[in-house]
Amino acid sequence: MHLVGMVNPPTSQYAENWRNPLGRSDWLSGRFFADLGRTLERGRFDMIFFADALAVPEAADGTYDATVRTGGKGTIYLDPIATVSLVAGATHHIGLGATVSTSFVPAYTIARQLLTVDHLSGGRAAWNIVTSTTNAEARNLGQERIGDPAARYDLADRVVGTVLDLWHSWDPDALVLDRDRRVFADPSRIHRVAAPDDGPRLSRGPLTLPRSRQGHPVLMQAGSSPRGRAFAARWADVVFAIGDTEDQMRDFRAELRERAARDHGRDPDSILVLQGVQPILGWTDTDADLKLTQLRGQISLDDALVKLGRLLHAAVPLDPAAVATEVLAAHRGATGSAGFEDMLASVSARRGFTVADLAIEQALNQLHPQLVGSPERVADELEHLFLSGAADGFIVMPALYHSSFEEFVDGVVPELQRRGIFRTDYEGPTLRDHLRR
Repeated sequence: MHLVGMVNPPTSQYAENWRNPLGRSDWLSGRFFADLGRTLERGRFDMIFFADALAVPEAADGTYDATVRTGGKGTIYLDPIATVSLVAGATHHIGLGATVSTSFVPAYTIARQLLTVDHLSGGRAAWNIVTSTTNAEARNLGQERIGDPAARYDLADRVVGTVLDLWHSWDPDALVLDRDRRVFADPSRIHRVAAPDDGPRLSRGPLTLPRSRQGHPVLMQAGSSPRGRAFAARWADVVFAIGDTEDQMRDFRAELRERAARDHGRDPDSILVLQGVQPILGWTDTDADLKLTQLRGQISLDDALVKLGRLLHAAVPLDPAAVATEVLAAHRGATGSAGFEDMLASVSARRGFTVADLAIEQALNQLHPQLVGSPERVADELEHLFLSGAADGFIVMPALYHSSFEEFVDGVVPELQRRGIFRTDYEGPTLRDHLRR
């Protein structure tokens, strides 16, 4: 089983994290992230990865007041490259995932930044590939509006291909370092990027760095729309998925593996599908149920409705008694992520949500599956999903920083290790060693 910790304070997936006394408040300090990296490394997690967006989320009228006032997700994002670099210096083994957008960051910059992290960390870097989804992000980067999903993924294909070409622009033996012959590197083993068939080159190269200890950073992606799945099947080593039910998880994993083999000739075992989960732990199942009740009780319905309205770019306040699926259908396309909207609609339909229900659940866990109970009970659920083929592992998303991760590392990880389905030590020095890729 593989485990990855997702980090995006101060809210995480639980909107009230910043208000909860059990949540740390020093998330603008290096110590916060260094401690977090060491905690997850103590738990032998494969990787810590940092989510990102390039704008404070805006309402339908272009204002950000609602997001900022309520501490909505996206109000605060530190630069992921700088943050993983800090964690690299505080840890020795854990993988380091940084989110970088193909829509706004040049391929050469992506290649050099991530390969630098890979070298400095001894081969532990990963790139979480996103295309970005909002007009607010586009305007922060000098564009009037974001492209449509098809155009964004077409560009992402070109950017990822170019980044890989740049990472491979030095052959493995290009760095010679022969002192006696006075040869630093062999120019015949260093190459420019070939011009593509479908347009001009995004970079000609070569990169100013040789290959790293693990060859090049791991590729991670989270698209769940049909186009996003096609992209993942072509490029991703690790796929971050969100399944509403066990059957959905299993079907997604099976389809992605089939796409990879059929469309790209890839070994389906070369892709790891990790399902997102939010564990709520207690010493006993009753303790965990009480904790969940307390977390839910701290959510203000008025604030949750404001946040949901902002997410859906609703022009007027949402009716809390309205049927959630009808409201979602009326605001289709507002979030810029078809896969995310499909997930909202699926969960709302299955659970018969009103808008109020959807708002509270979105504020509690962003509709990611919750595993609630003692360490043994949560380990039971993870083990079942893993052994049944629903997931190769899990993206663990905390309700509270750092206590949710600490409880998981101290309670669930030893139980998984006792059952023989999770490592007791790291397999090697690089992230690819941990992932066995």
